[in-house]
Amino acid sequence: MAVNSKKVDVNALTQGMYISKLDRPWIETSYPIEGFYLQNLEDIKKLSSICRFVYIDIDLTKLHIDISQLDSPTTSGMTGQSIEPTFAPPNRISTTERSQLKKNKIVLKREKTLYAERIPFEKEFKTANKLYENITQTANEVLKQVELGKYFDIQKVNQSASIMVDSIIRNPDAFLWLSRLKEKDTHTHNRSIRATIWAIAFGRYLSLPKKELTELSIAVLLANIGKARLPRELLEKSDHLEGAELSVYQKHVSISVKLLKIIGKFSENIIEIIASHCERYDGSGYPRKLSQDNIILPAQIAGLVCYYEKITNQRNSDNSLDATRAMEHLYKLRNNKFQEELVEEFIQSIGIYPAGSLIELNSKEIAVIVEQNEHHRLLPKVMILRDSEKNTVNTLKILDLSTFEAQNGVCPKIINSLPLGSYGIDSSEIIKSIQKADKNWIMKKLFS
Repeated sequence: MAVNSKKVDVNALTQGMYISKLDRPWIETSYPIEGFYLQNLEDIKKLSSICRFVYIDIDLTKLHIDISQLDSPTTSGMTGQSIEPTFAPPNRISTTERSQLKKNKIVLKREKTLYAERIPFEKEFKTANKLYENITQTANEVLKQVELGKYFDIQKVNQSASIMVDSIIRNPDAFLWLSRLKEKDTHTHNRSIRATIWAIAFGRYLSLPKKELTELSIAVLLANIGKARLPRELLEKSDHLEGAELSVYQKHVSISVKLLKIIGKFSENIIEIIASHCERYDGSGYPRKLSQDNIILPAQIAGLVCYYEKITNQRNSDNSLDATRAMEHLYKLRNNKFQEELVEEFIQSIGIYPAGSLIELNSKEIAVIVEQNEHHRLLPKVMILRDSEKNTVNTLKILDLSTFEAQNGVCPKIINSLPLGSYGIDSSEIIKSIQKADKNWIMKKLFS
């Protein structure tokens, strides 16, 4: 990866610097993902307490501050305030101490990654695009049958869950892409499909065995079938309920569990995931007020992805959070609504710029995230849709931000995330564009 970076002593840090690398592994810190701006003195003090030196990204730092005095001994005075040395050698946690700290926590990350091999995105996208439509039809049929008091086709549900798992194991970005492109639809079945995609992708990242991934996918796909038995007016305003209406709405969990038990062809694990997916780590959830490790890991995953789906796709789109703000929101809820490690692993797995997100580059061009870079989440593959003047591009090209050498001292970087619909870019345009893009094109003059 070609990154224009510079090593900086922590006592020379100042507000506005973009930290791209630490002198220790990111996973040993409380930071949720690699790369962040120093916003204030508290950020600097926190970083100074765990590191001796860091690396700043020159290109992103220059967007916020004048770095002409970077090598000056008075660098720390750039903000007008001197920073007292607050360095303390980072504490190295022994295996015994780490084990003790995690004694009462669910262990998330498996030691061995089960799903290392991937099929190219463009190949899997064609498959996933066709599968998504079939899964949508199945999910819609399930809710209609439940609403009418009839049994639904269990075989179709199992098949839909299985093909999603297989596709996401091959390449998670294809279905994640589609979940973004379909996010404007807030009907219950579409919400369930998107949450299922997030759940499988997260479970894949955690190296859950395929059987567990399949059970998780079935559970999340069916988690909200009880809502089909609720008054429609409650569902229409489900994002803002209180009092008696909220109590009635929350019965959807027990209704779902009862329906599946009557059918009698689902495992106890699937039933428990559905029964607990609205519980919260701090005990504030429903219906049983379970807390911490009393909520099984798959149910915690289900609860987190369903919550993420909700905050990014409110029925009133003006209240929805884009991917980056949603991750910031989740991070504030760690060890509150959700287990800290679970939140941090989810952010690492999805990234602050998930596949399908619209972003702006430092070249002022508008692009869509095509595929994640597993080692450098801030440098994914993108497809340019609008030029620097925000006009539609004539030739669609995909570029890998992690492979670029600096052009005239500048490397392509993401500087902002944008909601779908910005500059007239909708899901249909994106799907057509990805199918026509020149995937072998090498960007040479974009930043010249």
